[in-house]
Amino acid sequence: MGRRVGISLCGGCNPRVDRGRLMAEIREQLVAFGYDLAYNRPDSDFIIYLSGCSANCAQRYRKSAAGHTAVTPGAIDAAAVAETEPIGEIVKKVRDHFDRLAKGL
Repeated sequence: MGRRVGISLCGGCNPRVDRGRLMAEIREQLVAFGYDLAYNRPDSDFIIYLSGCSANCAQRYRKSAAGHTAVTPGAIDAAAVAETEPIGEIVKKVRDHFDRLAKGL
C-alpha cells in the first residue's frame, strides 16, 4: 500500500494564513509517522489541498480521485476548526484515511 501524501497549494494570490509554515509543520509530523511527502503531485495516495483563503483554489483547480482533505483558513473540509490547531486535525485526517485502507474499509 502506498503512503505518499501530496500537498497541493493554491497560487497564493490572497493568503490569509502562512502556507509555508503550515506545510513545514505538516511535513514534520507526517514524516515522523513514516509518510512520504510530495508537492503538487496528483498521483499521490492522499492529497492535502492547502489554500490561503476560503476560495479553496488548491482543490478547485487540481481535483484528483485520491483521498483528500481541503484546508482553508479556519476550516478543514468546510468544517470550522480553530486556526491555532489545524495541524493535529490535518494529520488525523491523513492517518484515519490510511487506517481505513489498511482495514479494507
